[in-house]
This record gives sequence, structure tokens and C-alpha cells, in this order.
Amino acid sequence: MSGLALSALAAAPVFPTLWRLALPIMLSLVFGALANAVDMAFISQFSQSDRAIAALSVIFPLQMLVAAFGTALGGALASVLTRALGAGQPEQAQRALWQATLLTFWLGIVLTIALCAGLPAMLALLQTPENVMPLALDYGYPVLLCTLPVLLAQLWCEAFRAQARVKLMVIVVVSSCLLNVLLNTLLIVGLDWGVSGAGIATAISQLLAALLALWLLQGRRSTLDQQAADLETAAETAESSPGSDLLTWSRQPATPGVKREMLLLGLPLFLNQLGIGLMVAAVNSQLAGTADVLLATAAFGLFIKMMVIVVMPLQGLAAAFQTLAAYHAGAGDDRRLRLTVYAALGWTLAYATLVYLLMYLQPQWLYGAFMAPAEVSTAAIVITQAACLAFPLYALFFVSAGFFLSTGRAGLALLIYLSHNYLFFLPFVFIFPAYWATSGIWWAFVATDVAAAVLGALCLLLALWHPLKAPAALTKRDNPAQANPYSEAV
Repeated sequence: MSGLALSALAAAPVFPTLWRLALPIMLSLVFGALANAVDMAFISQFSQSDRAIAALSVIFPLQMLVAAFGTALGGALASVLTRALGAGQPEQAQRALWQATLLTFWLGIVLTIALCAGLPAMLALLQTPENVMPLALDYGYPVLLCTLPVLLAQLWCEAFRAQARVKLMVIVVVSSCLLNVLLNTLLIVGLDWGVSGAGIATAISQLLAALLALWLLQGRRSTLDQQAADLETAAETAESSPGSDLLTWSRQPATPGVKREMLLLGLPLFLNQLGIGLMVAAVNSQLAGTADVLLATAAFGLFIKMMVIVVMPLQGLAAAFQTLAAYHAGAGDDRRLRLTVYAALGWTLAYATLVYLLMYLQPQWLYGAFMAPAEVSTAAIVITQAACLAFPLYALFFVSAGFFLSTGRAGLALLIYLSHNYLFFLPFVFIFPAYWATSGIWWAFVATDVAAAVLGALCLLLALWHPLKAPAALTKRDNPAQANPYSEAV
């Protein structure tokens, strides 16, 4: 695309641009969640074994641990990449991409060895029943052997998002999901391999997803190469190097501090993922003392599944917001950065309010697709209407946390992310039940949403009133050939 077209898109209205970026990201998140549910669906339908279902359940926390590392690395890389592009330094972005890939590769190797070698011990630590242990090992080993491809696929998908090549991100995620369905059909339904077949299907689909992401990364002209060519000698490169369409990772050292910055930016994301697991564990421990513990636990589990799905569009909007905010922060464009914040607040609050109305007017619409027993669905609706009184304020948490992450302020991003689950929810969920019994558990959710929103809003207001200048390493170049990474946003 021409430089004029790229410049025109850079000046496009923020509200529709944010939505156009967010929509495919939402789609990829939905398919990613479906990919995680495929194994459970096939085992539930064709195995009809409680032990088999339990085997998949006990491996899930380990999969979440791997996903937490991938989210941390990918989110940190996306922030660094997009700010570098906004500052007109694609060569710096190329170096950061190579450094992140190298770091992810070695981390993936270490995690694979540690998880596979320690799997029996970790399952014992999770108090896995003896009759479930063999099936859990059958499923866990092939899945965890593909830890490295999972991390690389997540990283490279975030690199696509950072360049606003979200179509490529969707291609990878949807392809992985569809392949997992096909392989589960073949191995579980056709060959009757059961749990081990589900693990092998997941492993193969994840491996091929990483290979597809690598092929797309190298086989298509990325924004990094496009900007690098424009900033240097585009015409000469095109004539002398027919292979210039391939992404050339720069193995030159990145600007000092980039590795440290990626690690610091990834820490809040990693701890936030772990905090979600701790939140669920804390509530389950409190529910253990209720009169009907099985019903309460099942209803809370259904509530969490529903919340994971309804929060996905918020995550998609937040990811699109982070891409735009990081670009404008790197470019030093405070005016458009503020407009992006306002647009993100508008979209996220509108969506959260719509879901809020459904929760209280037609809650059965949110739970009907789960086909849970009537008493479980009814109890889950009661939990929803007690715990989500302040749900629209959750939008402020997403926007404020995303703002500080995308603008490279790791300390404030860490504060916002830690505030929700660690500083507020965990103390509340243990204190409130002492005064309000089981109702105190759900009031802990409400108080957390309010407190985290107030903290995030205050930090965001202060940041917008006193904007932080871009680091010297990301100072915008005075070059008319600078491209815009959002050329492929739609």
C-alpha cells in the first residue's frame, strides 16, 4: 500500500478504527476458548467416563500456567513493538522481535523439561485420585511436550496484533481450532484412542499452529519490513532483493534495556493470570463450608465459565486499544492517545452495560448454551446477580491497566493488575464472609470491582493530565516515509 493510504488510515476516526481492530481479535479469542473446550466436549460426549473428564480437568491448571507465560511474553512484546513502530524505528522493532523469540525459545525448552519431568509429582500435589492418574498422564504428556510451540504461537500472534495484522492472528487461531476438531474426530471417534487421542490431537494442532504462524511471519511482508524499507532504500531494495518480502529478523543487539523492559511489562500479565487461578481457589475454599457444597461449587464453576466468555469481548477491545495506544505513545501524539483512551472507555462501558442488563433482565440467555441442570443454572444466576452489581466498572480496570502496559509504564501496570485480585479480592473474600456468611463471598466481587475501578481511574486521570514523554530510544523520527501499522487492520 502507498504511504498516502497508510497516512490516511493513521488519521482515521478513532472510534471506528478501534472497533475494526477489536472485532477480529474478539473472534480469535472466542475460537481460542473453543479450542480449549474441544477436548472436553469430545471426551464428555464419546467417553462417558467421569475419570476421563477429571483427567482433563487436573491438567488444565498446568495449561493455564503455560498460557500465563505466553500471555506475559506476547503482551510485553506487543507493547515494545508497536511503540517502536509509532516512533518510526522498525529496525528496533525487528531486533525486539528476535530477542523475544530467542527468550521464548529457551523458556519453552526449560518449561517443557520441567513440566514433563515433574508431571507425576505435580499431579500428586494437586491431589489427583489414583484411578485418574494414568489417564491424566496419558493426556498431559503430549500436551505439555508442545509447550514450546504454544509459547511461540502466542508470541507471534501478538506480533501480528502489534502490527495490526490481526487477520493473520485470526487465521492461526481458527486454523488451530478447526484442526483440533478434525483430529479429535479422527483419534477419539474413529480410532477410539480416548484421552490419549485428545492429548495427541491438541499437541499436533498446537505444533502446526506455531508452524503456520512462522510461515505467515516469514512468508508475508510485515509492517516491520515495510517500514524498514521505506525508511531506508525501498526502491533499491525491491530491485536488488526479490526476497525482500520475507521478514528479516535483526540479530543485532536491541537498544539497551529492551529485554529488561519486556520482562517488566510481562510481569503484570503473568501475575494477573495467576491471580485468576488464586481467586477461583479462594472462593472454592470458602464454599467448602456451605451446606450444599456440591451445588455451590458447581454453580460457581458455571458462573466462572460464563464470565470467561462474556469478558472476551472486553479483552478484545482492550487488546485493540493497547495496539493503538502504544502506537500513538511511541509517536508522541498525546492528542490521539487521549482520543484512543476515550474511545476505549466508550466501547468497553457500552459493552459492559449491555451485558449488565442481560445479567439482570434475561440471565437465562447467558446460561442456556451450557445445558447445565436446572438447579445449577438457577444457583449460578443467583451468584451472578449478587456478584456482578458493579460489573460495568470492570471496563475501567481493563482500560487503565491496558493504558499503562501499552505506554511502557510497567510499575503502574503492575499496580493496577495486582490491585484487582491480590490487593483487593483475596483479602475481601476471606474477611467479608466472617460478617455476611456466603453472601460475603459475592460482596467481595462487588467491592473489588469498585475499588479497582476507582484506583485505575485515579491513576489514568493523573497520567492523562501529566503525560509521560516517550523514551529516548523511541523518539519519533522526522521522516515522511514513516508507515502506519494499521494498514492491514481490516
